Amino acid sequence: MNYGTLQTRVSDYLDRDDLTTKIRGWINDTRKDIAIKYDFDYLYVESTTTTTAGCANYAYPADYLGHEVIWVNYKKLARLRAREADELTQSDITATAAKLYLTTEQGVIGGTNQGSPDYYIERGMEFQLYPTPDDAYTLTLKYFAQPSSWTESTTADDAEEDYISRFHFEAIIWGASLRGAIYLDDEQKKASYGGAYDTAVKEMVAREMKKKTRDMKVRIKTWKDFDLATFERLHKITTE
Repeated sequence: MNYGTLQTRVSDYLDRDDLTTKIRGWINDTRKDIAIKYDFDYLYVESTTTTTAGCANYAYPADYLGHEVIWVNYKKLARLRAREADELTQSDITATAAKLYLTTEQGVIGGTNQGSPDYYIERGMEFQLYPTPDDAYTLTLKYFAQPSSWTESTTADDAEEDYISRFHFEAIIWGASLRGAIYLDDEQKKASYGGAYDTAVKEMVAREMKKKTRDMKVRIKTWKDFDLATFERLHKITTE
């Protein structure tokens, strides 16, 4: 279902024809929310940059959603939990941080250990390489990205369509309608559309998982897959 049709359906459910621009924004928000709930293969992307000697911290791409795999040149890096990395390197924790709310993201790699990185550590909106790069290396990230936003113009790009809008359009419609109901403070619609959205997302995940499981299955060959001569040879059957 394309962008223009989605907008029309949501407008009908909200019974409002004066919220076109807002509805289009809600559609984009819902598409991104759905992408967070399931790792769609078509959103698995690659990003490449270059490390800087002496620099350990690098920002994730703006569209990053998670599940990254990182390479330095042709070496795949192992992932370290932030606390493990801090313990390994005896990192200093900010002295002014309140003990009760202390987070591992506040750790800073200690020492001057530099070389070709072997590990990466997730630290909120960025990741850290260890050892700290001592040279310019090709840094490659493969990760799940959020879908690109469609323009919120009232006339342009009505034909925009992607995997989610084609195969899981009901989830987009209910998610955008729920956002509209919240905006309009319509309690009845909020309850109804909230339940419909939850159901649509569960059905979407079930269908995608079924598809993924089906694609992973390997059918075991049986005697029907072989001609008689091959079957006899494989099972060492002799006829007299």
